[in-house]
Amino acid sequence: MKKLLVLSIFILLIGKFSLSAQNTFSNNMSLNFPTKKYGISIGNSHDFTGIRINFADKNVNKINGLNVTFWTKRSNQNAIVNGISAGVLPTAGTMQPISLGLLGVGTAKNLNGLSVGGFVIGSGGNINGLSISGLLTMADGDNSAISGIAMSGMGIGAHKAINGLAVGGLAVGTDGNISGIATGLAYIAAGKNFQGIAITGGYLKSEIFKGVAIAGFAKTNQMHGISIALYNRTQELHGVQLGLINFAGNNPKGFRMFPFINFHLKKKDK
Repeated sequence: MKKLLVLSIFILLIGKFSLSAQNTFSNNMSLNFPTKKYGISIGNSHDFTGIRINFADKNVNKINGLNVTFWTKRSNQNAIVNGISAGVLPTAGTMQPISLGLLGVGTAKNLNGLSVGGFVIGSGGNINGLSISGLLTMADGDNSAISGIAMSGMGIGAHKAINGLAVGGLAVGTDGNISGIATGLAYIAAGKNFQGIAITGGYLKSEIFKGVAIAGFAKTNQMHGISIALYNRTQELHGVQLGLINFAGNNPKGFRMFPFINFHLKKKDK
């Protein structure tokens, strides 16, 4: 009787495991306990809530909880992971709120929350929150932006905009606008406008700059505020330049280039 009871319990437990019969490459081979959708999953389950461990995710839909992966595949661009993503190189369509990668972290769409990559953090969409990478943080979609706090050992870049605090070891750059504070040892560039504080020992470039700039060479089309550099150059100054050489193209002839200090405090004509 006791043996029969033990055997019955064992059969019931085994019955709770869900093992897909599909082949390994195509998609849904996983061992799930206690149910197909909830609990603990080992393998490439597509929809799961709980703790999930898989070598490389493929064609995943949505995971809620802890998702641990050891490698990456290209065919996982629509996956949504809500919870903690951890592994060597975790990737998905969207990951939030915690993503940790030994080599890096990547999403095809958006990356939200805390993201830590040993070397790189990349997204085809937006990066929002706190991101920390050893080498590079990049939002490389056509309309991609980085918002929040981004820190990287080498560089930070986004196509559309960078908002918040960006600390790039060497460079910070975007084709669009920068709003906030940006620092980089060698290079800071906003393809359009910069509003805030920029600090670099090298080259600073922006179409319209509003705020405080500290650089080796500061070049802008319009400068509104204070620019401190070895060489300041702007076509239109509305503020003060401090440096060895200071050029303001909208000053009268003979007053456009000065050593040490230059200024133009007249309000811009509307």
